[in-house]
Formats: sequence, C-alpha cells, structure tokens
Amino acid sequence: MYGLSDSLLALLFIGALLLLAKLGEELFEKFRIVSYVAAIIIGIIIGPGVLGLITILPNISLFISLGINFLLFTGGALEFKELETKKLLNPSNILTGVIEFILPFGLISFVVYYIFHSVLIALIVGLVTGMSSAGPLTRLLTDTGLNHTEEGNSIFQQVVTMEISGVILFSFLADLYGKVVTIYLVLKIAMELVVSLVFILLFSRYVLTRLLVKIDFSARANETVIAVIIGFVLVLGFVGQLYGFNSAIIALFIGISLREFINERPLVAEKVSTFTYGFFEPLFFIGLGLYFVKITLPLITLGLLIFAIAIIFKPIAGTITSRFMHVDTWKNAFGTSVHGGVDAALLVVALGLSLIGRYDYSAVMIAITLLTVVIPALFNVKAPVVKTKKSNYVWEMVNAEFKNLKACDIASSFQSVSVNSKNPISLAFKMCTDLNARAVIVINSKLKVLGQLTLSDMVTMGHNQLRTLSVYQGKIVPAAKVRCDSPATDLIKIFKEYDPPIVAVVDKSGKFIGTILEREILKHVAGILDSDKQ
Repeated sequence: MYGLSDSLLALLFIGALLLLAKLGEELFEKFRIVSYVAAIIIGIIIGPGVLGLITILPNISLFISLGINFLLFTGGALEFKELETKKLLNPSNILTGVIEFILPFGLISFVVYYIFHSVLIALIVGLVTGMSSAGPLTRLLTDTGLNHTEEGNSIFQQVVTMEISGVILFSFLADLYGKVVTIYLVLKIAMELVVSLVFILLFSRYVLTRLLVKIDFSARANETVIAVIIGFVLVLGFVGQLYGFNSAIIALFIGISLREFINERPLVAEKVSTFTYGFFEPLFFIGLGLYFVKITLPLITLGLLIFAIAIIFKPIAGTITSRFMHVDTWKNAFGTSVHGGVDAALLVVALGLSLIGRYDYSAVMIAITLLTVVIPALFNVKAPVVKTKKSNYVWEMVNAEFKNLKACDIASSFQSVSVNSKNPISLAFKMCTDLNARAVIVINSKLKVLGQLTLSDMVTMGHNQLRTLSVYQGKIVPAAKVRCDSPATDLIKIFKEYDPPIVAVVDKSGKFIGTILEREILKHVAGILDSDKQ
C-alpha cells in the first residue's frame, strides 16, 4: 500500500491514529460528549468504512490486541478500586447483578435471532448489548456528583456484577464455539472455567502480589514493578490463550486481583494509567472503526435497529431492581445500562475468534456507539451534570501576596536540606528523617548542584551501606532547580505539575543557595489564607 512496506506503514499509521484519536477526544470533551466516541468515528472515516486511507495491518492489529488486554487490566485495577471484595462476593449482590444481565441478554438475543437467523450471532449481540461497562459508568457518576453517594455506589455495584457476568458468559460461549454441544461438554467447560478463574484470582492475589511487594521494596527503579506487572499480564495471557482461555479476560481478572496493591502505590497507579490511557486506549478505540466494512444505508439501518432493540430492553432489568435497591427508577434503569468499554472489547475479541463477521461487527458497533452516547444523555435527565464553578479568588489572593516574593526569599526562611557529595550517606539519611524530607540535594565543594538523593533509595541500602558509603557512591538522580530570582508563584506551578520531592535554588552562575520543600510553600499559602480570615 502506498508503495511502502507494511512495517514502515505501521509506524506512520500508528502515529497518525494516536494523534487523531486524542485530538478528536479533546474536541468531544469540550462539548461534553463521551470523548472516546470521537476516536471510533474518526476510525470509521479514515478506515475502510468511508475513505479507506488506513487499513488494519498485522502490526496495527497487534497493538490493538495489546490495547484490549491492557485496557481490561487497567479497568480491573483502577475502575474497580472503590469496590470492596465483601460486597463483590455478597450472594444477594451477585444474584441481583446476574439477573440484571440475564434478563436483557435473553430478550435481546431472542429478538435479534429473527434478524440474523443465527443462534451464535444472536447470543453475541445479546451479550455485548445486554451487559454494562464499569469504566464509562465511573466517569458518568463523577460528572453527575453521584460517585460518593449511596445511589452511585449501588449502581456501580450492580454494573460491576453485570460486567463480570458478561465476561464469564463470553468465555463460555467462546469455548463452546465449533464443538458439538452436549451436557457433558457444557459441564466440562463450566468446570474448567471456574477452576481457571479461581487459579488466576488466587495466583494474582497471593503469589503475584507478594512477589510485587518484595520487588517494590528492594528494586532501585520504580519501573521494575511496572515491567513485572506487564510481563505477567502477557505471560499469563499466553498460557490462558494456549488452553483456550482468552488473554484479555485473564488481564481483567489480574487487574481486579491487583487493584489493592496498585492503588496503595499512587506512583505505580499513575504509571499504569498513563501507559494504558495515554497510548493503548486511544489506539484501541480508533481501531474499533478500522474493522468496519464499507458504510452503506442497509448497514446503518441494521445498526439503528439493533440500537432500538437494546434501548428498549436494556433498561427493563434496572427498572425492576430499582425498587429493592432503593435507587431512583430512572437513574437505576439507565445507570445500569452504560456501554462503551468492556462490551466493545469483547466484540473485537469475538471478531478475532471468528464468532461474528465484519459486517455483523460493524452493525453491532454502530449500535454500541449510539448506546454509549444516548444512555448518558438519558441518565442526565434525572442526574444532570454537576457544573463545577471555578473560583480564581484563592489563586488571585495567593498571587497578590507572592508576586513580590522570590525563590530566595522562601529558601532563606527555612533550613537547607543539602549535603556535600563527600559526606557519609548516613548524614543524608538523618537529615531527611529529621526534617521530614523525601530527598536531599547533593552539592560539591564548589557549590554546584549534582542532583538529589531520595529517601526511598537510601532506605533500600541497608545499615552497613548507610554507615560506610559516601553520598557520591549513592544513586544521585537529577534534581529540580530554580533561579534565585524566580517568582514564588513559579514554585507553586512546579510542585503542582511535577511533584518533586525537593527543589534546589541556585544563583545566576548556578551556585547553590538553598532548598525548598512543598510543605514550605503550603505554609506560606496557609499563612495567607489565615490572615485573610482574620
């Protein structure tokens, strides 16, 4: 294509897809439309569906497949972080969620069968349109201010159970595909599925988690933990795929099992989030559009028909359960009907397993995309988006007080947290613990800043190394620096945007003047606010 090799084209296509997806998402975000719908639409337009500028090459397909795995893993780890294990395993909650999934799944599958005249396609359509996704719901509850309410927690609990029910049923159907269905086979696959899930959950929770804790304590680089997590997601996915258990579903349950470990470590959670949502998520959603066949009027009509069937039957279960879940009927009906996450991922997996064809995929994806946009709009009728009023008063007050202050003014007010490179590391360690600092600035005899030595790195050294080694033998890493004459307001921006453990203040020639910790800035801000109250 275009006279270039597939590997070279893949570089161009992936870069273009990533840029277009993020630009589209930003545009939709401004109009308060579900942002990743923009990526899907752009994928349809530039893909075979309309213009045919970009096609699915093997390398691009690989990235999209990896995107599904890491999107589900990150969803399990970060989107389920508020979910208590006791509530998840509560029999009544499980029963409620299963019923809420089975009812629309059965009704939609029954009606759709008369359109496609295929039991398998009807079941897949009923599954992906009958389930719900926790990721989009999390954003919806946050936008409407319901994320910290009893109603919001109840809706979220229901959707989590529905999502997991849909994932398990999908695995079951995928295992049955292409085989002669017998009672023995059904029981055998069900047993294998249960054993596999239990093994994944137990291994991830009690073996992998403990391994990660040890690595987190002893590793000198934070990236080591991330690398081990990614490695196990890929390796366990390979093993599962080898034995007929989809790798993306394995990734979801690994994420659920590791959610406590990851969310107890904000730095790890941030890196996982950036890795997935900054790269794989936009590629995944724009990739959804690349699998489309040529857009035609019959295809659009079929997609609208599936959408109409789903929008009629999907809220029924939520309407029924709202009475004993003590949630407003309208909110529960549409809150438990959100789409645009795991359901879309499962549809791509179904396409990859040849459970459905690309024409069927295209029609169902049109329906899911419409559901992703329309259902939040209907939900917001009873739970309107909370408009946050941004007040600049505090910033204006702080800015007025800080505008005449320089970095030197603040640094001179507090003790310097610094050591000479020839000092023993034990002195640096003692200075951090005595002054409650996360790092110490390292300078040489000419007062040049060499970098910083972090408390976390010193903790991992052990008593003998702390006592015998000099600072220059430790792991000195680059430090944040500001000029002495920099406005104090710049310091607020540095701590807000980069969260450095410490900032070194230097003069025009680069010589060390002093240090500033975040709490010292906060003390100045607190003093300003206190004086304003008086």
